[in-house]
Amino acid sequence: MDARNRRVGHHEHMKPHIKHAMLTASLVLVGASAVGCGMGGPPSDASEKEFCTAVNSLFDDIDLAEEPSQKETVAAVKKWGKEMEKVGTPKGLSDEGRKGFEVMVEEMAKIEDDATAKELEEIDKDLSKSDNEAVDVFDDYMTETCSLEEPEAP
Repeated sequence: MDARNRRVGHHEHMKPHIKHAMLTASLVLVGASAVGCGMGGPPSDASEKEFCTAVNSLFDDIDLAEEPSQKETVAAVKKWGKEMEKVGTPKGLSDEGRKGFEVMVEEMAKIEDDATAKELEEIDKDLSKSDNEAVDVFDDYMTETCSLEEPEAP
């Protein structure tokens, strides 16, 4: 089973609207195609608790009482990317995992506010092999380090 199927399959038990949000986030993770190599960047010394709180913050703005609109989903994914960039990664993340994180953050920042589901699904069409591998390493780290529990419905 490839990494993309593991990401989607991992959340099969979730309600459809939660699965949609997680699928969207997973597609964005997979869809990164380049990473900038500038000075600074997101922190690399976050605690695991801070990191995992940021990982799970994807659900903070999703109304569980009803399925979110595409606009709400895009806004939540973009906000999540900004939160992940602000918090950064723990020290124990490998260089390749860190590259995957940076690719993810950069690509999330590029998502247009009016992006369609199809655009999000096709975001990975230009993904290089090395970026795909780096994002998979980061995704595996994120999944192994943080419990991606489904939030409780009100």
